[in-house]
Amino acid sequence: MEHSKPSPLRAPAGPGARRTHRWRRDTVELAAVFLSVTAADLIAKIVVHGPDGPVVVAASALALLATALLHSWWSPHAPPPVALWRVRTTALAHTGTTLADHRITLLSVHPHPAADELYLRTEHPVTPAVLTTLLTATGHTLQDAPTRIA
Repeated sequence: MEHSKPSPLRAPAGPGARRTHRWRRDTVELAAVFLSVTAADLIAKIVVHGPDGPVVVAASALALLATALLHSWWSPHAPPPVALWRVRTTALAHTGTTLADHRITLLSVHPHPAADELYLRTEHPVTPAVLTTLLTATGHTLQDAPTRIA
């Protein structure tokens, strides 16, 4: 099976891509906090110095409600399901690349005389059959079926 390179037009899937996305989201949220503080200060000054204080407070409450609704819509509702797996196999040099291509994180390798134990983390639904197929297709010899440990 030939290994294909990711397209330069498509963002790579994996931990690095997620960190970039998270960094962008954190930056936007920080900007929203600064904008909120500035708006709150401006509104407080208008309320103190203006005759339409109750109208301004009501408008502020509506703006706050709209912001809260937007934030709840934009934020993820549930964390992705994480599964931890133990696989006993012969570890080959391209294991990390193969797993990364399928968004599977290699947490650790414990060498043993008969076979190495790989500890993997997935953030998407994976069955033991899928892991078995993935590893055997890339030249690994499994000693037993992958075991989900968490």
